[in-house]
Amino acid sequence: MNKKKYKSIAIDITCYKKIDDLSTTLTPGLTLSKAQVVRTLVNQKTSSYKDANQIIVSLFSEHSPRKRQEILRDIDNKIIKLLDLSEDDLPWLSSTDKFDEKWSKIMDDLRLVVSKFKYEQLQDERSVN
Repeated sequence: MNKKKYKSIAIDITCYKKIDDLSTTLTPGLTLSKAQVVRTLVNQKTSSYKDANQIIVSLFSEHSPRKRQEILRDIDNKIIKLLDLSEDDLPWLSSTDKFDEKWSKIMDDLRLVVSKFKYEQLQDERSVN
């Protein structure tokens, strides 16, 4: 095995069995290797988060990094208050990986929507001034 190209990880038996189950159900009609299952899920997870996050950051790119961080904190606080959540319930603020893909996608999309509202609000404030 090429040590510069591959790495190994250890996972518990329960997770291993789930990966095994996903090898036939993740892509109907195809049987994936365990490595393909992990690669597919990791790529899906990181690409959707990056896409939403990149869009949000680009919306506020004209602001300084400090102001952009304040805006993002305000957006997160609005989501927390609106849905009566805690910071641990938001995938991008939580240090755990306890979220299923559906919840993460919904929350990413919601954050994007709230960010677009915030962007429009800031644009309106600029045009008034």
